Amino acid sequence: MLLLHTADLHLGKTLHERDLVADQRHALEAMLGTIAERQPDVLLIAGDIYDRSIPPPEAIGLFDDFLGRALAARSGLVVVAIPGNHDSAARLSFGASLFRSANVHFRTRAADCVEPVVVESGGQRLSIWALPFLSNGAFGEAPGGTEGAGGSQAELFAEGIARIRSRMDPLAHNVLVAHCFVSGGAASESERVFVGLAEQVDPGLLEGFDYTALGHLHRAQAPTASSSYPGSPLAYSFGEALQERGFLLVEPGRSEARIEFVPIRPLRRMVRLEGLFSELSCPGAMPEYRGDFIEARLTDPLPVLNPADPLRANFPNLLSVRQTAFESTFKAGQSFERPAAGPGAVLEDFAAFCTEMRGGAPGEPELGLFSELLREAEREAD
Repeated sequence: MLLLHTADLHLGKTLHERDLVADQRHALEAMLGTIAERQPDVLLIAGDIYDRSIPPPEAIGLFDDFLGRALAARSGLVVVAIPGNHDSAARLSFGASLFRSANVHFRTRAADCVEPVVVESGGQRLSIWALPFLSNGAFGEAPGGTEGAGGSQAELFAEGIARIRSRMDPLAHNVLVAHCFVSGGAASESERVFVGLAEQVDPGLLEGFDYTALGHLHRAQAPTASSSYPGSPLAYSFGEALQERGFLLVEPGRSEARIEFVPIRPLRRMVRLEGLFSELSCPGAMPEYRGDFIEARLTDPLPVLNPADPLRANFPNLLSVRQTAFESTFKAGQSFERPAAGPGAVLEDFAAFCTEMRGGAPGEPELGLFSELLREAEREAD
């Protein structure tokens, strides 16, 4: 039996205030092409379908179109989807009883983890156990008003697995779908990561399942031999630009699952470019990156004022500008060397102050506003 495993779609997400609907549609089209070609029996979506609990209408329409076309591309396709920490479980549960008649199962309640979605094909039986993202009190309260399984992710996940194990079918392939941070996994810049070991799940809890389809971490990785994160289908930060994106095709087996990573070529790549302002703003520079999302890092020794518009002439999808001149930090026992007092020096002091106090350089809007205030102050002084 063949499964298509995806997660962390984050439909409706914006990047530096830029709409990503076209890019997300392109990624979903890649999945639809594989569904039509490879004819999987099951589509697993392991959480974070949307980027926020109240998604924009465009995101809802995009997901609706994807599901409809997936079902049309593969007759008899079974869909199992769970909410992640970005989703609203209550909103995803709307119409769930109606969707079941079309083999689309939205499993949004933790207590329903004991009822598997059973799929039979080619003489094989598959039991799919769905464990959505678990919030405090997900399994209700014990007598006396105390929570029955504690409040941490580790405690709640252990409770869910214990309930599932008591119902597992030894004659079926047992597949778990879950949205969690398995201890030992590598996080990326763009996911909302929990702090502390109590919010991480013991990988030993995944033992006994023929395959565990995970969501939450945006980098494709396998925390155990029989579990995988497919990663998000798109890079959602420039720090993830070099990580390959895609989804998984999985054949569960008794000894091991056969897992194939299917890469997605993005509509627009995320690229970090580095160089002098004169090099990056030179008319016609680097035409191979013209269609991509760009973060430019200027290496000029002195700050460049208002660099975005000249850069955008070469890179229409410029999203971010960083300047090494603003990335200095004070070190204990060292003086901060800079040019003689002037507008550039004042800007450098402002950037160093922001970096020291907030842990990051100021953005272009902040620098523009500060420059405007500085000019106004200089006019008043004259």
